[in-house]
Amino acid sequence: MRHCRIESIGVSLPRSHFPRWGSVRHAVKAGRRCLEASHHRKADIGLLINAGVHRDHHICEPAMAVFIQHRLGINIEFQNRSTLAFDLQNGGCGMLDAVQAVTALLQSAEIEAGLVVASEVNSDRHPDPRFDYAASGAALLLDLSPWRGRGFGEFAFHTRDANADAYVSLVSLAEKRGRIILKRRAELEDIYLSMAGAVVDDVLSRDHVRREDIDFVVPAQISAALLTRLPAVIGFPAQKVINLSRRLPDTLSTSVFLALKLALDERRPVPGQKALLLSFGSGITVAAAVYRF
Repeated sequence: MRHCRIESIGVSLPRSHFPRWGSVRHAVKAGRRCLEASHHRKADIGLLINAGVHRDHHICEPAMAVFIQHRLGINIEFQNRSTLAFDLQNGGCGMLDAVQAVTALLQSAEIEAGLVVASEVNSDRHPDPRFDYAASGAALLLDLSPWRGRGFGEFAFHTRDANADAYVSLVSLAEKRGRIILKRRAELEDIYLSMAGAVVDDVLSRDHVRREDIDFVVPAQISAALLTRLPAVIGFPAQKVINLSRRLPDTLSTSVFLALKLALDERRPVPGQKALLLSFGSGITVAAAVYRF
């Protein structure tokens, strides 16, 4: 079976100056950069999934994916080809979840290419001080790899329902236009770390890959403290775990692929190398996937 590969990546990095951008604008910027780097035409994209959590003006309907699709001009004229666009929310694990969904449709020949986007922005005039996610965007254009054995391998998602209240994000309607409220228990990172080893064991076992076969690990850039402790927990040497926390803040749903893009910009992977992607989200969920270059 042919693997799903990342054909191109586009990102919209956190901005430190005004005017502030909304979530759609960050997603569109990342999407445009992704399309510019791709050999695919817009008409080739049969599926667009938006995995961002926090969106402009707390809009619930219609899906933010359709706003992004329209701004990118992807099959909006209904001329022979169409694109299905929808939102898929799974917190910090959303983009990996969306990649798994696109993979299934690619391998069943339902689509030729798929676009996964995510962005995070707090548009509140007086944000909850606990909301510390930097505004950003990320986009992946996915297709079937023309090379055997390259692309995404197995995925693993572990959810611990008993700790679901350790991380809650909601929109309070007590204020006009709503306000995002975040509730995170002090031990949240400890919970993430307590789950990380098992999900890594699971995905490596499913993919028949040993730890020594993995060339580098790309985790969500949750915090410097978590990234310092993570290597020992998952059984990898620290030099194999990408830690960009000094220049890349936590950006929730976009974090893993922002880190991957920056890592690949610094060091182009050699064919045959393998990466382990690791994300953390509400639920509490920890997700992992193996990627072969």
